Amino acid sequence: MDILSNPLFMIVPFALWIGMIAVALYMSLNGAESPHVTFRSPRDILDDLLTRRGIDREEYVEQRKALDRATGLV
Repeated sequence: MDILSNPLFMIVPFALWIGMIAVALYMSLNGAESPHVTFRSPRDILDDLLTRRGIDREEYVEQRKALDRATGLV
């Protein structure tokens, strides 16, 4: 019996494709709109640090300039 004629060589790839499609559908329907997933940009985090007095104004200005240079906003 030839190893390539084994039924597993047809069933396993088919099951993997079905699984990948199911995961992709699940992530597209539930993952992006999940309320507990939030995106905070580095600028938001820096602004929050200044608001909570985690850093002083001089350090904020220095970090913001470095961030703007790194992201190309200057």
